[in-house]
Amino acid sequence: MEYIEITCDNAEDFSAFIDEDMQENLDRVFFRGLGAVDDAGQTVGALVYELKDSESEDDTRSRIRVLSGSDEVKEELMTRYTEDVSDEDVIESFYESSDEVMSKTLESDGFSFAQSEALDLPVTMESIQKIANMLKVNKMPDFIKPLSEVSILQYRSFIKNCLFKGNRGLVDDLAYLPKNWFEMDVSSCALDKDEVNAVLLLKRAPSGVLYVLLYTAFGPDAKKNLSFLIANTAQKLLENYPPETKIIIRRHNEMVTKLTAKLFAGVKGETVFSGSRNEAS
Repeated sequence: MEYIEITCDNAEDFSAFIDEDMQENLDRVFFRGLGAVDDAGQTVGALVYELKDSESEDDTRSRIRVLSGSDEVKEELMTRYTEDVSDEDVIESFYESSDEVMSKTLESDGFSFAQSEALDLPVTMESIQKIANMLKVNKMPDFIKPLSEVSILQYRSFIKNCLFKGNRGLVDDLAYLPKNWFEMDVSSCALDKDEVNAVLLLKRAPSGVLYVLLYTAFGPDAKKNLSFLIANTAQKLLENYPPETKIIIRRHNEMVTKLTAKLFAGVKGETVFSGSRNEAS
């Protein structure tokens, strides 16, 4: 058995273990892939993890996003993962899955699990329509623009401000992402004197699923602008995407959790097993 690094160049070889959305992420700076290849040259397993907080003053953490293969392969992948995250100075690892068998497997590797509601909240276009009705704006202010109408300089200046304030949303590699990595016509921005001071940025994955990745605003009108951004993006989603489109909002902090509870009352994430392991020596 051979264990190799998986990158965007060879990710398709592991398509039996890594879906197309995750394959795309392997081109990003904080994603790592480990693959297992048998003696006949066949791919037989994969592990993908994402480093978190690696460029901040906080300690680096890791979120395992994929672990697939036979029990033997998964065990060896986890051994190699442990070595790798030690080299990356990771202090804690996380894993979340609806697969109870997988949680039992990782418990033998030192993870502690608890059953809970997933942080990822699946949102339908029907719910988006309700938001559009609730937040209906007769005439959207001129300072609310789609990302496509924001210059690269304006975009980069806002991203620099986000990084300075330590606000990266769900994209630790925000500093490395070009403007067109996000959905240009449904992502919304607020401008003040030609400077971006608020954004709601979405990414469309290869599967067609949309992910809300950054929602933040600065300045005295921040709260008002955030409401405009939601209303504008909701309307643009309805205009540009089919009814079966799914949107994922990850409730990664208290603010997002409270907001989604208000906007999507009664919508729940699936039941999952959430686990963590201390990596600090």
